[in-house]
This record gives sequence, structure tokens and C-alpha cells, in this order.
Amino acid sequence: MIFLLPLLNLSIAHEVASFTTELVKEQVPVYPQVVKLHPPVVHFAVSLPFATLISALYFMLREKRLVPLVGLFSFITFFSLVLAVGTGYLAHPRIADIPIQTEAIELLHLHQRIGFFLLFVAFINFAIALLYTYKRKLSLAYLFLVVNLFLCAGVLYQGSLGGKLVYGYSVGVPVK
Repeated sequence: MIFLLPLLNLSIAHEVASFTTELVKEQVPVYPQVVKLHPPVVHFAVSLPFATLISALYFMLREKRLVPLVGLFSFITFFSLVLAVGTGYLAHPRIADIPIQTEAIELLHLHQRIGFFLLFVAFINFAIALLYTYKRKLSLAYLFLVVNLFLCAGVLYQGSLGGKLVYGYSVGVPVK
């Protein structure tokens, strides 16, 4: 994780260096650094539920059980969603204060509510994986797969909303 910090710094430096003229600086809203942390963190939260689902399906088909690696993946997934929701929660008031379209504000609030719901689903998924390590019931493994599939679908929908905010309304992107 630490080795990714220089890459994050480079991405922030690239964004700052790409706007150097005074005319552009006057027209473009200035976003705080916490807003720039949300996108890189979110990409982990998008990919990890799918990695967890694929590994769980592999071990269920191969060995008819979940292995501790799947539990570790579900914990890392939950932790990445904590970071994604946390950075989004910190960025939300700063984005809401910048003048944007009414539809974008409504979409932003929906995006935030769904983020908290997905965090709860990820916690339930991790709790099922933890319970499975003690009980070893096949029904818990299948429940884990269903909840993880639901989490993956929710993450895809959440990513769609985030994409609409960024590409449809330019929320969090310093463009005119």
C-alpha cells in the first residue's frame, strides 16, 4: 500500500501541473485534496468484490468449501469499502458547496446513500466469511456467494452513478 503513495502524488501533481494559465485558474473551481483521494481509493473497492467472488467460486467448485484466503479477500474488500466511503464522505460536503446542477446534487446524495448501504453489505459478507471459518456449513458458503454477488451488482451500479457524476456533470473534475 505504501508503494502506491508516490503514484498518488504523481497523479495529483499531474492534475495541478496541467492547469498553469491564470485564465483557467480563475474559471475552474478549486477542489480540496480529499476530493482527489476518492477516485484512486474507489478503484480498489470496485475490483476487490469481484476478486473475492471469483476466488470463492473457484474454491467452491474445486474443493466444495471456502478457504481462509476468501475470508482474507472479504476483509480486504470491506476495508477498501471503508476507505472509499470514508473519502467520499469527506469529499461530499466540499463537492456539495461548489455550484453544480440540481440533478447532480440529487445524484450525489443517492451515490452517498448507496455507498453506505454497500459498506453494510460488505460487512455482512465479511461476517458470513468469519462465521464460516467457525461453523464450516455449506449453506453459509452459498449465502456468502449470494451476498457477494449482490455486492458486486451494487458496486457496478454505484460505479455507474459515479461515472454519471464525473462524465455527465463534471463533478470533482476541474473543467468549465
